[in-house]
Amino acid sequence: MSFHDQQYREKRDFIRMKVEARAILTLHEGDEKIEADCQDLSSQGVQLVLDRPLPESAHLSLSIPSPTPGLQGLEAEGQVMRCEAVDNGQFIVGVYFNALK
Repeated sequence: MSFHDQQYREKRDFIRMKVEARAILTLHEGDEKIEADCQDLSSQGVQLVLDRPLPESAHLSLSIPSPTPGLQGLEAEGQVMRCEAVDNGQFIVGVYFNALK
């Protein structure tokens, strides 16, 4: 199996769920809070849409509040793995989870 085939296969090892939720990011450097829209979520990370770019390798905390009272939201620590500009001036950001809280 080639390296490319292995990378592709590993990307598909984790089921991605489409999610429409607002997330709050806290960048560890500077303690800055940023709002983002979730596009999809897996057990290993999340894909977000932001109005600004984030540097690759940036460490952050992620919070997705639950809309249901009594049901805990998602709290995680992560790292930016990629940031790509899209046509509408927004940015698609892939975050890998280092830890779930």
